[in-house]
Amino acid sequence: MNRKTIFTSAFYTIKKEFAGTTTRQTLSLYGSEIIALIIGILTGVINTRTLGPVGYGILAFFGTTTSFTVLFFRFGTFSATGVMLAHCKDKIRTRELIGASVVIAFIIGIFYSCFIFFISFFIDGWFKVEIGWILRWASLMLIALPMTLLITQIGKGANAIHRLSAFNILRPALYLGGALLMLFAIKIEPVHLILLNLFTIVITITIVIHTFHPLFSHLREIIRAILEKTKEYGFHLYIGQISDQSANQLSGLLIPFFINTTQLGFFSLATMMTDPMVGLSRCLATSLFRDFAQADEIPKKVIYYNVAWLAMCVILINIFGGFLIGFLFSKDFLPVAPILLPLSIAAFFQGMYQPYNVFLGAHMRGKELRNNSIIVAVIFFIGNIILIPTIGIYGAAISLLLGYGTSYNIYRYYYKKYLKS
Repeated sequence: MNRKTIFTSAFYTIKKEFAGTTTRQTLSLYGSEIIALIIGILTGVINTRTLGPVGYGILAFFGTTTSFTVLFFRFGTFSATGVMLAHCKDKIRTRELIGASVVIAFIIGIFYSCFIFFISFFIDGWFKVEIGWILRWASLMLIALPMTLLITQIGKGANAIHRLSAFNILRPALYLGGALLMLFAIKIEPVHLILLNLFTIVITITIVIHTFHPLFSHLREIIRAILEKTKEYGFHLYIGQISDQSANQLSGLLIPFFINTTQLGFFSLATMMTDPMVGLSRCLATSLFRDFAQADEIPKKVIYYNVAWLAMCVILINIFGGFLIGFLFSKDFLPVAPILLPLSIAAFFQGMYQPYNVFLGAHMRGKELRNNSIIVAVIFFIGNIILIPTIGIYGAAISLLLGYGTSYNIYRYYYKKYLKS
């Protein structure tokens, strides 16, 4: 075979590799995350420069409080719905599953809203902040927050990746438009941006759910089926998720408790810088969720491409991260730069385990996922409790590194065990 033939063959191999449905869906989903990231950077510039470190810390604390507490209000039903959609072949049944899951999510949202309203009377005393009145104002719109967790499960379960991509873009785009209008109309305070964010969530969810054309027929039967699947699979996953994700996000509560909300703002900004590198890994795994449900193993190329992408991101973040922080968000936020190294390595391991996590989930290995999450939760909890009071936000970053590194190795162990069985 001559050199020209070799290059031609290689070219068509690469072209075929990147022309498949999975690649298009992955790039569509990740493209939406990149667009959302760019919009997020622009809104981040507005948030940081109009609020300053103190006001931005309050904004970050509201986000941390709601994202932490909402973890306890999904009960595994959303994950169960996603798996049922992945295995469903009938279009009418798919729409009925979506309709029933929306009803369940709305009921959960009402309970969540009441919970937030209740804790709003105590949170100021716990954390020495003045955010309780904002939580009370926001509690009604927070009914929609659990629905954001459902949208992701519907998107990957029904393989509706393009709608999931639209969901990723629409909300931050509406938020940016609203924030720009506020710049010219009022003096922006944290409460304005918080209510704007929740308003855009409500609008976006309403639009995206409508595009799925949910059916609300046979509700009792479908809800009963979802609850049965939740008992069989979803609840095991739920126990694991509230274990590791709540322990993971515990840093967002311990930082203001032991230090202040300004330092929480710094930590939130640093995680915003590293989140995009995990995004492609997560999008790839999400696009493959339905295929994984029918597959016997993860294709080797998925692992290889994932490693190459994540390694490149770690290098680039640590070379250019400090410069970008000073350029985009002002020199007041340069204390963020030192924690980019441990956070980027933590994100490397978080990205590495995405394919294993989604594969095991697609095969309903709920107990294995639960066991992994409980072990990692213990690491997060001990790491945060010991390291945050001693070395501040750097300790929170190291805790993430230890937790995600352990999680990657446990996922690989269970995956290999699955292959042997």
